[in-house]
Amino acid sequence: MSWIRCYCGYKIHDSSDHLSYKGRIMSDQDYFDYLDSVSSIIGSECPDRKKLVDNFYFRVPDMTKTVYQCSQCGRLYIEEDNKLFCFKPENHTNNGVLKSVHGEKWKGFLYAEWRSEKYEWQEYKGYVCADVNYPCESIYSDDRQEIIDGYYRLLEELKKAGVIRSASLKINGERIHDWTL
Repeated sequence: MSWIRCYCGYKIHDSSDHLSYKGRIMSDQDYFDYLDSVSSIIGSECPDRKKLVDNFYFRVPDMTKTVYQCSQCGRLYIEEDNKLFCFKPENHTNNGVLKSVHGEKWKGFLYAEWRSEKYEWQEYKGYVCADVNYPCESIYSDDRQEIIDGYYRLLEELKKAGVIRSASLKINGERIHDWTL
């Protein structure tokens, strides 16, 4: 699913990972099966624990349902069996119920890229975007140096705020800078 049209008219996009308005829900019944699975992996003396962990990761999506929240009106959309079920809040006070429990201190990611040739669907040659729950502006520009300078400036700001776990800068498809916490 790439986007949902909310009843209020707002488009809810599902175009990347780590979205603050997307989450997973798990029934209480499945939650205890999940804990049993974790416990069996931790307590296992199996020589191939990697296989156990891999199997566990493949089971988790089957135990959850995807949920989206409209940033405009706060409605929740729960996906089940390729259908969406909508729930409207009593009042419109918290559009961030799906954000990390760490709130603005959730450690996210910084991405930047610039290409000398832009794709026909692109408006600009470059961008600097942060997937964080911290207030910061994305940068879009045709100017290569503006993208590079903006990336390093935003990286330092996010590091200082303690809200970033990794960053990456690409120029013409070549990774020229990586940073990991």
